[in-house]
Amino acid sequence: MASIDNLEERAARRNCGYWATEANEIHLQKGDYSFAGREYLVEPMSSLFRRRCYMKSAQGGGSLAEILKSFFGMIVGYLPYGVFYLFPSDKDMQDYSKGVMNPIVQSNACIKKWVKAGKGSSDAAGLKTVNGANLYMRGAGLSQIIEGEGESAALKGISVDKVVFDEIELMDPMAIAKAIGRMKNSSVKEEVYIGNPGIPGRGIDEIFSGSDQRHWFRRCSCGEWTCAELTFPECVKIRPDGTGYIGCQKCGKRILARDGEWVPQEREKSDYMHGYRWSCLTSPNNDPAEILDNFTNPPQGNLADIYRLSLGLPYVATEDRLTMGQVYSRCGQSVMGMSDPGPCAFGLDVGKTKHLVIGKRIGRKTFQIVKVARLSDWDDISRMIIAFNCTSGVIDARPYEDEARRFQKSHKMRIFLCEYSESTPMGTTWNPKTKMVTVNRTEICDATHNLVSEDDLLILPRKSPEMQEFAKQVCDPAKKEEINKTTKQLIYRYIGKDDHYRHALNYFLMAAEKIGVSPRSGHRKKHSKVMNEYARI
Repeated sequence: MASIDNLEERAARRNCGYWATEANEIHLQKGDYSFAGREYLVEPMSSLFRRRCYMKSAQGGGSLAEILKSFFGMIVGYLPYGVFYLFPSDKDMQDYSKGVMNPIVQSNACIKKWVKAGKGSSDAAGLKTVNGANLYMRGAGLSQIIEGEGESAALKGISVDKVVFDEIELMDPMAIAKAIGRMKNSSVKEEVYIGNPGIPGRGIDEIFSGSDQRHWFRRCSCGEWTCAELTFPECVKIRPDGTGYIGCQKCGKRILARDGEWVPQEREKSDYMHGYRWSCLTSPNNDPAEILDNFTNPPQGNLADIYRLSLGLPYVATEDRLTMGQVYSRCGQSVMGMSDPGPCAFGLDVGKTKHLVIGKRIGRKTFQIVKVARLSDWDDISRMIIAFNCTSGVIDARPYEDEARRFQKSHKMRIFLCEYSESTPMGTTWNPKTKMVTVNRTEICDATHNLVSEDDLLILPRKSPEMQEFAKQVCDPAKKEEINKTTKQLIYRYIGKDDHYRHALNYFLMAAEKIGVSPRSGHRKKHSKVMNEYARI
């Protein structure tokens, strides 16, 4: 590896911020790199802490800071193996490499003299050698995971000191786990997570919650400290001309973002990860009055973008995600029993642990769940569906189709294996020859959302520890807008993580199409609302 002869660079060896501003004056497309107006980046730029995350609004500067830190670390020898920089897709990587990365290299001799691009146009975009270390840029999409091998083609043979996940909200969790494994040979092992938040409890929001959750506090001349992100909207003060400013929470006087410092909200987590959250309220290029107005009167009613892109907060509309309260409101007084006269239907989500939902139709449009259980043995599942007199069932076809097929063949009742499809048009397709059923994933998730949220359509067993877990998993998925990369059309998808019972409920609802109405114990309510086509049987 080449040595550094420049005395100034050696003096800046421990501080990337000094290296980028004072020692070299890094040139960007819109002028020299500077902390003016972005004083909140001084600490992250100098930090060498092993784990960092940035939960931010749009155009916050986190991505650029980590790109410069990556170049800096390789040039000074702090990252001798190199850096793995991941984007949501190869196209995102190509666009960033050509639009941001390459111009930085070409415009700055202090970087360019250390950089050697790989051979070929694709390598030039995705691989650069910097002072003997490698800067890999890759997409982290589902298509890059080789099915059956458990390894990504883009990740094989790579050994690095640092991994950066840029826009982690859009990345596949499998690729994330594999990328972390590329640092086994490193003594540095830096992990950096960057993203605009999406769904609460997912992606960058989940990662930030595991950090020490640093926020930018501004100091007023009265001695009070105020964080705009934590006191919005009360912190926004309006001038007579309609413009706004951030005011001290004690005296109301204007306080500037430059007069601030990072304060961890969860100090006990500082030894694990440093987390930074900022919003457009901290940027001098955004008028707080305009942000407040958009928050109060969202353009086109799109409050989600105001939360995510302006305030740097996750958001999901109430109509796009079930709540625990909604699920608990469907709980009756019946205790889950050991059997039922039926006829019942079951839905089974298959994994290392199987999630089983058994229920029956108690009206043309209404259903009662009589049993939910987590089981690991197929024989236990057989005994349970027999004890509850199940005559119909739908089982998850993936990822253990062979096991599911054997179970299917061992029972005389009507059992279908289900395949979800994002591209299947609305409706359910039953194939009696193959005993497979195909359904649009979003549609069936909509159906169970309505089943729980609409009045008088579903009765659940009384609250218990297992029903608490059931409720948690049923509420886990959230509906999210996406653009289909092939058709460029707007689509909706449910994004979930620990949602096995939700899928088991989906399968139950499908299986219940094939059974008749059975009585329920206790008082029967009058039902008037139609759920959807799954209830119109």
